[in-house]
Amino acid sequence: MFSALFSGRKIRVATAVLTVLVFSVVVLFPAGTDAGLTLSEENKIGRQVLEQVRKRMPLIEDGEVLTYIRSVANRITKQIGTTPYQFQFFVIDQPVPNAFAVPGGYIFMFRGLIEMMATEGELASIFAHELSHIQARHIHRRIDDSKVLNVAALAGMVAGIFLGGAGGGGSSAGQALAAGSMAASASAALHYSRAHEMEADQLGFRYLCAAGYDPADMVSIMHKMDQMKWTGASRIPSYLSTHPAMGERVLYLKEMAKKRKALSLKPLKQPVGDFQLMKAVLIADYADQEKALDCFQAGIKEGDKAAIFGLGRFYLRQGKCEDAVAQFQEAARYLQSPFILSALGAAYHRLGKLEEARKIYQSALFLDPSASIVHYRLALVLQELGQKSDAIEHLMRIEELAPMFPEVDYQLGILFGQVNKLGLAHYHLGRYYESKQNIKLAIMHFKKAKGLIRESPSKIEEITETLKTLEKYKKEAGIRGD
Repeated sequence: MFSALFSGRKIRVATAVLTVLVFSVVVLFPAGTDAGLTLSEENKIGRQVLEQVRKRMPLIEDGEVLTYIRSVANRITKQIGTTPYQFQFFVIDQPVPNAFAVPGGYIFMFRGLIEMMATEGELASIFAHELSHIQARHIHRRIDDSKVLNVAALAGMVAGIFLGGAGGGGSSAGQALAAGSMAASASAALHYSRAHEMEADQLGFRYLCAAGYDPADMVSIMHKMDQMKWTGASRIPSYLSTHPAMGERVLYLKEMAKKRKALSLKPLKQPVGDFQLMKAVLIADYADQEKALDCFQAGIKEGDKAAIFGLGRFYLRQGKCEDAVAQFQEAARYLQSPFILSALGAAYHRLGKLEEARKIYQSALFLDPSASIVHYRLALVLQELGQKSDAIEHLMRIEELAPMFPEVDYQLGILFGQVNKLGLAHYHLGRYYESKQNIKLAIMHFKKAKGLIRESPSKIEEITETLKTLEKYKKEAGIRGD
């Protein structure tokens, strides 16, 4: 049902903006150093790239989408075993069929790539591949191998992108000049070798199968990318979007899947959630409204139950809460999913029906006790009902979601303040404003948290290091005031 909505969409992306991300890695940590990157340096790279992404590209912060994405990705990460990385996953609101990984365990998926997919297994396949690049430290190796590059010249190009306004207001001619020069260098600097791609394919294939997904899903998504001329049509630098020899890789992946199927080594597992419902959320909340409405109405005529839910999400986007409730109730007759119940609870909440919302959320948690967005939304209802301690308990269960979904930190900050735990309140508000790039407010809250928190030396150490980074950034950016 959903493929028709996106089949005619032109791929639009600011090449200069994406190029910055590549060269942030190269310039911040040039390969001409005596030693390889430490884990701390890798984490720093990841944080810096995330900072650049947040400044220049819209991130999707929809709770259903993010919790579903993370649940699929976590199913893959569990197969990796011991790893020094704490993986984090983000979705960029751009209609570009792309994904990339950076040192430190940061994985970015573009909305456009998800729109191409037909199954959860295809999504899991991309995560498995990108996680393999990080686990095998391929990016680290490419940086170490790039000693031949003139880092000073690259730094000048990056400065030109920043000062030329890649994200806002600079001359398009300046951007084009910088991007044209840098794209060629990007290919030399961080282009994955065939050996790296083969290793990532083999590792990712192993992780995918161990997680219980159909290995044919990896073949199908790679084939789709190959069909879209993934390696030839895009002007995006290779590290971010292109992977060498896609056709060749599709062939050997097909052989690997065939052998795996013949051996029947492990039965397939059920998906962690409903992929089609997640795609319906993306369409309802981010696609052109007229096209989204046509898409869902056509799907309902064809008997697609996910389209019933999608139309409810579309009504919720328009503020038509009563209509949304009717659609969600209809969808719940056919599909038992926390996705649907979470959205139904949100509609009740907007209508001021707090008890109805609470009961629906509790039913959703009965279906899936780990549903992060349900914990978040239930916490909001409990807060309004005056049950603040219970609300905090639900939010603390999903605290690790905060890098992807900063509202968790914001609500924790508010609630801890309301129960007079001011140190924790300032700590979480500091994290929230840091994620929103409000450096002055972040520094203010972290300073207050440092003076109030006594019981957690590790948290004090974290705050101290964060303040050093923020103060340095504030000075470099010329931000005035305390």
